[in-house]
Amino acid sequence: MIVIGVVGGIASGKSFVTRHLKSYGAVVLDADRIGHDVLLRESVKAEIHQRWGKEVFAADGQVDRGKLAAIVFDPQQPEQLHHLESITHPLIADELRAEIDRQWETDDLQYLVLDAPVMVKAGWYVVCNVIIFVDATTETRWRRASERGWSREMFDRRESMQATIERKREISSHVIDNNGSQESTIEQLDEFWKEVSLTTPPR
Repeated sequence: MIVIGVVGGIASGKSFVTRHLKSYGAVVLDADRIGHDVLLRESVKAEIHQRWGKEVFAADGQVDRGKLAAIVFDPQQPEQLHHLESITHPLIADELRAEIDRQWETDDLQYLVLDAPVMVKAGWYVVCNVIIFVDATTETRWRRASERGWSREMFDRRESMQATIERKREISSHVIDNNGSQESTIEQLDEFWKEVSLTTPPR
């Protein structure tokens, strides 16, 4: 099985690339979904409550991710995000490893895509055999983010809390230029898939 990582800046088009890789037959492992599941654990909720109080919880007793995000993504208080990551990242990493191990036992699965926005920052990229860097200029990414309703402040803040673009490019084995049309990106992905398909999956 070949594990493919997808990295890039905010609004670079990682989700589009991941969806297209899925259309080739790859299975997508979504770290965000695992992260959401981790927040449902009673032990995690207890630690969050101890740190930030009941204000970050909804009426149903679950973590209100919007309220928590407003706190931890404050650039003036980076220790808030570091604390949350110290709670959740080890648990997410355990779940990722367990899921990859389960997929290794699936004889007919050859390609697994790891979709994790903080993959580089958290060091999870080391489990990947191949890493795609989805390239888009800052201007292109900001335009896309603004179309989603993001403010420039939100865009810059979230970007500053991830690994740098340079670091993401540095650890990647392939680059997909996503500054142009979807058709152009798909053509590049088709070529990438042809190359990867010729690679014998490690066992």
